[in-house]
Amino acid sequence: MRTKVTVGILVPALVVVGVGGYAVADAYDIVPGWVTAAPIPPSPAPFLSAQPVTAASPQASAVTEVSDTAPMPDASAVQELAQALRDDARTGESTNVSVIDLLTGETIVDLDATDTQVPASTTKLLTAVAAVAELGPDYTMTTSVAWDATTRTLTLIAGGDMMLAADAGHGGAEASPNGWAGMGDLTDAVVSAVGEDVLTSGAIRVEVDDSVFEAPAINPEWPQYALDVGYVAPASGLAVNVARKTDEHYAPRFEDPSLAAGDVFVGRLTERGIDAGAASRAEEPTTASAIASVEGAPLWLVSQLLLEESDNTVSEIVSLVHALEVGKPTTAEGAAAATIAALKNMGVNVSGLKLYDGAGFSENNRISPLHLADTVRLAYAHDATADILDWLPISALTGTLDARMIDTSAAGQVRAKTGSLTGVTTLAGAIQTADGRWLAFATLMDGMPYGQDRPKAALDEFLVALAQCGCEG
Repeated sequence: MRTKVTVGILVPALVVVGVGGYAVADAYDIVPGWVTAAPIPPSPAPFLSAQPVTAASPQASAVTEVSDTAPMPDASAVQELAQALRDDARTGESTNVSVIDLLTGETIVDLDATDTQVPASTTKLLTAVAAVAELGPDYTMTTSVAWDATTRTLTLIAGGDMMLAADAGHGGAEASPNGWAGMGDLTDAVVSAVGEDVLTSGAIRVEVDDSVFEAPAINPEWPQYALDVGYVAPASGLAVNVARKTDEHYAPRFEDPSLAAGDVFVGRLTERGIDAGAASRAEEPTTASAIASVEGAPLWLVSQLLLEESDNTVSEIVSLVHALEVGKPTTAEGAAAATIAALKNMGVNVSGLKLYDGAGFSENNRISPLHLADTVRLAYAHDATADILDWLPISALTGTLDARMIDTSAAGQVRAKTGSLTGVTTLAGAIQTADGRWLAFATLMDGMPYGQDRPKAALDEFLVALAQCGCEG
């Protein structure tokens, strides 16, 4: 049995919240425990600015490998913990749990684990794993430009990257995939390919072609509030900084991200002395050949961002790009088919799995706890997604789990994707027990009243108890 490094020494400095708004628990999960699509709900509390969170170092010892020799926990003892979670007054009408061994797949807990429920943002786990498993961790999204010398038209062609920098990209000099490639780099490549003398010899037109993405940029399954408050941007396949109008994480988004990106491109051309008017949308897909392009971040890093930050726009576009690359329609239906097919090829039993978006906004999505737990297990065993545990938020340390389970035995020992919608609280990932055994798990709860604090507290107590478990059979 192979072993794999998954966790280095856990550095307490990581606990300081730094990247755009993690201080609000599950903020990147849309946290509709505060914001709901229900008619005239209580006024949602504003998101707080990110503040440093002072937390103790994880109490459990650091893990350097997933071991196949660590003792397996007693299933009946863990089943009792799960049943206590289900019976807790803070959880909902349908609290279903799956816990399986990460290495062997042996069932530890099955509380209606095959029942499908509304999964909220744990949907993103399936989106990311399926795309990376099929396209590969080093796959990149390409933004290109075509030149028609006859009409003197530059056409900016969408390839899925909605995290372009406004000017020069960092190219991997920073940890984030956001801004990896930039409009400045693309403009320089265009000038080099066409020639400065040609481009400055007269006016040029700039058009934008994002027609390869057939779906409406706004998925009809998304609630209006998510667009109104900047939780998601139209998934057009082309944008600068995920179509934010300001540097705030939950900034208002451009209604047409592709055209907004085109205007940024025009600005870069103008800075280089090229007479380019305002960008317009191409009436038909361009037939001109691409003469310049830039590559975005590798898909594994994009997946880490969408899982850690629960980025809805990036999740949706990853599902559509996945569909595009495997020959499916670039629609919500095509993306769902691509995701489900990839998971099935990995060995996941996809019976009952229904998807209507890649981000997890849709209340029509149906995923079971076993779908999620088995995806984690099989992703860990798959070469392309073997680093899955390194892409997930870590309890008390990073991402949407940074403010949860602080100063407990579960701190640093849980790596999982969060999910929250009104009345729905979910979590799926892996946890290490006190004996050093890694377990894949998923808990889906629904039917709770408005608010997330109580069900999350109950769920965290279950995980702390599981992390403390030295419960050998």
